[in-house]
Amino acid sequence: MELQAFRVQNYKRIEDTGWINCHDLTVLVGKNEAGKSAVLRGLSKIKPSDGEGYDGLREFPRRRYTDEFDDDDWPVASVRLLLNDDERAELSEITAALSDVTTAEVTRRYSGKYVVGFTPQQGVKIVTRRQADQAVEEARSLLADAVAPDGRGEDLRVLKEQIGAALTNAVNAIPSNHAIVSLAQAEALLAAVTQHINEEWQQPCLNPVAEPLREVVGRSRTHVRLGEARDWVVKQMPQFVYFDRYDVLDSSVHVPTFIQQLTSTPHAPRVRTTHCLFRHVGLDVREIHRLGVHQPGQPENDAVRRQIDERAIRTSSASQAMTRKFGEWWLQRRHTFRYQADADYLRIWVSDDLDPSEIELDQRSVGMQYFFSFFLVFLVEAEDAHVNSILLLDEPGTSLHGLAQAKIVEFLRKLSKDNQVLYSSHSPFMIDAEHLETVRPVYEDPTTGSTKISEDVWPKDKDALFPLQAALGYQLAQSLFISKRQVAVEGMTDYWIFKALDHAVSATGRTGLDPSIIITPSGGASRMIPLASMLIGHQIDVVAVLDGDEPGRREGKKLVERLLGDANRTVFTGDYTPDGNTTGETEDLFPDDYFLTAVKKAYGSIDLRPNADEKQISNIVDRLTALFTRKGHGEFEKWKVNRALADQIEDDPHHVPAETLDAASMMFEKINNLFTQ
Repeated sequence: MELQAFRVQNYKRIEDTGWINCHDLTVLVGKNEAGKSAVLRGLSKIKPSDGEGYDGLREFPRRRYTDEFDDDDWPVASVRLLLNDDERAELSEITAALSDVTTAEVTRRYSGKYVVGFTPQQGVKIVTRRQADQAVEEARSLLADAVAPDGRGEDLRVLKEQIGAALTNAVNAIPSNHAIVSLAQAEALLAAVTQHINEEWQQPCLNPVAEPLREVVGRSRTHVRLGEARDWVVKQMPQFVYFDRYDVLDSSVHVPTFIQQLTSTPHAPRVRTTHCLFRHVGLDVREIHRLGVHQPGQPENDAVRRQIDERAIRTSSASQAMTRKFGEWWLQRRHTFRYQADADYLRIWVSDDLDPSEIELDQRSVGMQYFFSFFLVFLVEAEDAHVNSILLLDEPGTSLHGLAQAKIVEFLRKLSKDNQVLYSSHSPFMIDAEHLETVRPVYEDPTTGSTKISEDVWPKDKDALFPLQAALGYQLAQSLFISKRQVAVEGMTDYWIFKALDHAVSATGRTGLDPSIIITPSGGASRMIPLASMLIGHQIDVVAVLDGDEPGRREGKKLVERLLGDANRTVFTGDYTPDGNTTGETEDLFPDDYFLTAVKKAYGSIDLRPNADEKQISNIVDRLTALFTRKGHGEFEKWKVNRALADQIEDDPHHVPAETLDAASMMFEKINNLFTQ
């Protein structure tokens, strides 16, 4: 099952996050005390790996506890899970009523009770006492109208009396205070009729009598099967593994003490980390303590000697494996690890390419120790404990240098191929500016103080936005000089759209931008000349992409005259619009209906019907700006729409209109050719 979206309600400072869509890797970004940890912890308890349930006294919103907590079994965490083909087949085997199901929605309440629903929704409802009584009355009516074949009149009369009495007994057996009829009770009603159909002549006249009751049984049975299906979903859904402490591993582990800790506190963070070390070595901790022990005064023993050799070989092999794997991620220095099992201790020695002297792990930098411990836990647990799990990581990487934090993100992205990962951070280095669609800002509602999560609109909270702004700034600064081939676009919204289109044309088999080419937003057409000037000064090859409107054409002319010296070094989107609108902007590469879908995602269900004057406006952004003003929708902010548009393209590139993909591919091919001239 794949986590598509989550929701947290009635938890600490969270009233209701609403449904928040997820990716394989999703990051919650916000300032301290915004509620990121509460979101992750509340979500984790829907099916926690540590078995910890909800505690209403400590976790229900405090200001509401006295007045409201006892009034209801409040929902806390909900998840929407996409079912794969095998899982859908399993549900179909439980009940055919779920043969068309694509997703399951699971909610857990403070009591621990689960509520499970399916999409498409199932129309099967429980059988009420009133409905059962109506079915019995219909059966009695059919029984009264039943006609016997020739020579069987008296026999049928007797059967009618017997069946009528049996129906009365079956109805009376249902307690009067039961509003719902159980499957067993429904089956008893049906049996009151079918138990008397024993001979061939009875079937034509009595089978219709049983039909209303068969329908009741069928509905009851389906309802029971749906209950079994809901239980199956809860059992099969991924567990949620929550991390909020990332203890650094001790460089010297006293094995007897650790064995005691493993028995008494196996889930303690440092015990967990140390246990991963032993599992990575490939030996059970109790076995490694037992191997190779000579008793005092004991003569040389071949069996003991073999055990000592085995322990040395295993630790040596594990040392080499960790050296190789760790070196793929920690690039600041090349480290060599050596695990040494000696009597009651397991020690970790570390040397590096600048100093071959071996020193203890705890003498290395805090950042290096942290990364090693973090890497070890996920390297080991991803192979077993994290199978069919979703990882929730609260503020990973806080002890690391910015570049090492970026490696943590890269490592988490690799983990997310097998286990979906949600993590929180307030560090700009923990945000992948290449994948802003995975960012979910967390902030405080300025009126209520409750925790909110923004999915498609970034909040106005400057503190919440700072990590995003810093990440973008850092990413942009790095991109300025990494690549010697750069396409300068007018703004950040153009950057979003061109990045998404580049992904889409490649996904659909068309020509995209050469991987060596970087897209760089300039902050507006008027700022493109200073940006291009700085890039050219660093021997960077530049192509400018501008809108086809008058400001874009004007700035393009200035670029050619002052810097580029070649009109071919400017590309105008208006020259590639599918409808031939030469004044077109980036947004005009899309058909109106596709673009308006993104508008509705950004603004909701609003009236977008233009009048006659607006229909004459060629560029869709100008047209919508005029429409918003006329209809009082407020200011048309195209960044909101373009964010939704970029997500729309990324989520389903095969549904982007072919004319848009063809136009984008032609533009990218033109840009590629300009860099090879």
